[in-house]
Amino acid sequence: MKKKGFVPLVILATLLSSCATNVIDNFIKEQSHDGLYLRGVFSWWEADEKYKLVELSDQVFATTIELIADGQPYDFKFADSSWTPGMNCGYAHKSDKIIVVGVSVRSNCESTDENFRFTPNETGTFQFMIDFSGFDAPKVSIILIKN
Repeated sequence: MKKKGFVPLVILATLLSSCATNVIDNFIKEQSHDGLYLRGVFSWWEADEKYKLVELSDQVFATTIELIADGQPYDFKFADSSWTPGMNCGYAHKSDKIIVVGVSVRSNCESTDENFRFTPNETGTFQFMIDFSGFDAPKVSIILIKN
């Protein structure tokens, strides 16, 4: 038994699926994360050009900073110069608040007071990174560049 309309329905579903994927891909690519800064106690929470993020790869941004290991935590977040909603990235959940070297945590870019906290174990230069690739919440991580 041959069903009329089955083939056109399959073609239509394929086309719609392709369009939805293209729309999602274009939406992600159109979101610009240029103009983000690492802001925290070390910059008096200002958008300092010294801490402006650069794109390392597609949707992955980072900057480096020298920190002293004196036992005190450094509070920080990623934000643009105007603290724009959607461009103000702090921790997603309380379990993501404390960051340790080499472990990524989730970020929420609609945050207000959710500052990350990092206490370096050694004095050195650290790379602070935020990764917007993928469909999940942005990932934040810190790596030690040199001590």
